[in-house]
Amino acid sequence: MKKIYALVFVSAVVAVSFLYFFRNEQLKGIILDASYPVFKMADTVEEFFLSVFKHFQSQSSIIEENRQLEKKIELLKARIIQLKKVEAENKKLKRLLQFTDKYPDYKLKVARIIGYSPDNWRDFVIVDAGSFDGIKKGDLVVANGLLLGQVYQVGAFSSSVILVSDKNFRISARCRKTGEFVFFQGKDRKEGRLMFVKPEQDIRIGDVVETEGFEKVPSGVPIGKIKSVSYVEGNFYKNVTVSLSLNPYSIEYVVIFSGKK
Repeated sequence: MKKIYALVFVSAVVAVSFLYFFRNEQLKGIILDASYPVFKMADTVEEFFLSVFKHFQSQSSIIEENRQLEKKIELLKARIIQLKKVEAENKKLKRLLQFTDKYPDYKLKVARIIGYSPDNWRDFVIVDAGSFDGIKKGDLVVANGLLLGQVYQVGAFSSSVILVSDKNFRISARCRKTGEFVFFQGKDRKEGRLMFVKPEQDIRIGDVVETEGFEKVPSGVPIGKIKSVSYVEGNFYKNVTVSLSLNPYSIEYVVIFSGKK
């Protein structure tokens, strides 16, 4: 660019010099006509470089604008995900409230699952509620309207809950349709079993097994459905399996029954 300006300057000096030394109008015209291509070329080159500069400047501005728009889009996506998460959480909490409305006579505490069993010896979860919240050993824990387990260890701010699927979990229960009193024991994640079912007891496949409500235990909380019933002649008891449908890894919130009001 500097070379162009220098060329223009020199041409101008030459033209002015000729005009100064020669007063003839015709000669002046000739000199102007002769210098025109130089001035025109310089002006054209300058316009070209200016247009190229503006083009790249415009491209750079567009690229930067696109980057800013992409950032805004990502922020909006994150916001949408956050709002969907809040909406899903609100739905879960509403279902919990609907469930708790069924038991107005009980002290209920909503807690969040914060940990799981680290081994295969016992099947349990850890919740973020403890003695500071009024939780006691033996309190029943419910999730999604089904019995999840029972509190068996209590800390100040957290508790361990043994799941209904654990083989060490036992609770007295009843069959919803026939009213038969039974004794439920955990077996594995998919099923449990009824213990000490006498041959004459009316146990039906598909019937709901639920808590029977003795002492401080709420009645009518579903545990599972009877999956199979078999009996071998001469045995003291029937073999009864109960299907379980709760997956503790898909549960976030639970309700703890901490006694009657």
